[in-house]
Amino acid sequence: MLGSINSKAGKVLNVVLIVLFTLLVVDVFWGVLTRYVLGGQARWSEELARLLMVWLALLGAALASREEKHLGLDVLVRQWPADLQQWARVFIHLCVGLFSLFILTWGGGQMVLQRFSAGQMLPSLGISKAWFYMALPVSGILMVLFSLELLAASFKALKEGGEQE
Repeated sequence: MLGSINSKAGKVLNVVLIVLFTLLVVDVFWGVLTRYVLGGQARWSEELARLLMVWLALLGAALASREEKHLGLDVLVRQWPADLQQWARVFIHLCVGLFSLFILTWGGGQMVLQRFSAGQMLPSLGISKAWFYMALPVSGILMVLFSLELLAASFKALKEGGEQE
């Protein structure tokens, strides 16, 4: 069931990332156009670009964790025996999941709540600064879900590897 949910979330995430990237390209193009052709940059374009870049980076990190493309020391781990490699995968998915749960989801959620309660605004866009930080818990929740699925798959592979020996 988790695999099915994560598969659908991954597909939606792909589309969202494409849309965000397209919006970012259009926004930056508009900012350059207004600055150099019209003589003054649109005030909101730089702020929107920053907001889109944060969302793009954090949601992209979530997708990278789903596809196990996150930063790692593959060169070192690939030299280890197969069973040790599987234990390393368990450790990595556990670390990513815990980091995502406590730092991104919980900590990011606290930052969002603080920004909403403080009433901080993004001046050019006229929206709450909490929307800037909302990318943290959203990507954190996705990474937790993806890590749980990958952790379960790693344990299954360990179990199957132990039965074959």
